[in-house]
Amino acid sequence: MALGVWVFFGWMILVAATGVAFLIWGWKSGQFKNVEEAKYRMLEDREPEPWPGREEKKKKTQAEEEGGSE
Repeated sequence: MALGVWVFFGWMILVAATGVAFLIWGWKSGQFKNVEEAKYRMLEDREPEPWPGREEKKKKTQAEEEGGSE
């Protein structure tokens, strides 16, 4: 067979293996456990959880502003 056909088959195998790997990863990490939750989460009446580390940066910024305005 021509080299191009082998390259094409190799590419198809790589893409298929990547898809299967992502499917297994999603299944193991629980991505498919509760697919209905996302559309109801936006209706909850609560403040969103802060990003990790954001509170520390916010406190530092506030401390710098208070110290600089004196």
